[in-house]
Amino acid sequence: MSIDSSTARPTTRRPASPRAEFGQALLPGTETGTEGMRQRLMILQGRLKRCATVLQTHQETVTRAPRTDVLALDLVQDDQRLLRDVQQCDDVAGEIGDALTAFFQELMAADLKSVRRWQEAERLSDRIGASPPYSPGWSSADEISETFAHASSPLLRVEGGSLFGATPLFVKRYAEHATFTRTMYKDVTSRLVTLRQVVQEALDGPLLREPTLMDLERIDELHHSQFEQLIADLLNRDGYRIIRSGGGAGDMGADVLATDPLGRFVMVQAKHFTGGGGSVGQPVVQHLYGGCMATHPSTLPVVVTNGRLTGGAKVWAAEHSRARLIGREELRRWAEDGESLESVLKGTGLA
Repeated sequence: MSIDSSTARPTTRRPASPRAEFGQALLPGTETGTEGMRQRLMILQGRLKRCATVLQTHQETVTRAPRTDVLALDLVQDDQRLLRDVQQCDDVAGEIGDALTAFFQELMAADLKSVRRWQEAERLSDRIGASPPYSPGWSSADEISETFAHASSPLLRVEGGSLFGATPLFVKRYAEHATFTRTMYKDVTSRLVTLRQVVQEALDGPLLREPTLMDLERIDELHHSQFEQLIADLLNRDGYRIIRSGGGAGDMGADVLATDPLGRFVMVQAKHFTGGGGSVGQPVVQHLYGGCMATHPSTLPVVVTNGRLTGGAKVWAAEHSRARLIGREELRRWAEDGESLESVLKGTGLA
């Protein structure tokens, strides 16, 4: 049968090869904690690297175009090995694609308490779904294998007193099958590259780098600039777009300036005390409120501290809902427990 490698074929999962040992135990366990997620992704990364190494051994074979005039018997075994390894790596690529898709869907279905992580999981899942999970055309794999097996038969000779010779029709069919195998090699190699990129981005990106589960004891040890960055990271995690992070001259009391998902401005004053022993009084809240009014009347002022909020600060902020205050206990819920800012503010009655 003639195979036109340029013809579009329906996506078909080739039956798994009993020798596809690469794909065993892809994602053991069900941990979704940061370390568990990292371990699961690194298992997939190792499988992908192994496949890439296997396929690299065939670079010389795939760059050599099959002959259409004569059957090159000394190259038949190279084509057989190429077909076998492409089939195995295609199995692995499909299994890893399935495993990654399930992994990201599992994360999106869970309560990540992080808009940023959810969006990253969705983005990576979409990258995998943008291409077929398995190479098309493997319905012809058995026929290709039979062609190669026949070509390697000791009864088949083209010179030196042969009893059986390769007919022109068979040579043509062999060349077509060998060409198709090379096309599949390129397709599988490309898919492996994409999967490796997705895994690497998952390992290096925000999926595993979140400021959640930072307990108050660690927060108390931060430098004030690190505390400001923590607040910016928490806002970013909850879907806010950071415009500026870090206070300075002319900051009008704001250490972090951001916009919420609806585009409304939020100005945050971060007050850090080593050991958490200090307190934030009414003047700090008034100064931030004044800066917000000077910037834009609809800007939401938020004071965040790892210390204590005085009674005067709470009363003044509550009047006419002038400002939102996040004290030590609210900060614990936001950073240590992973609650969203909206949830934390609702708990204060000032959402």
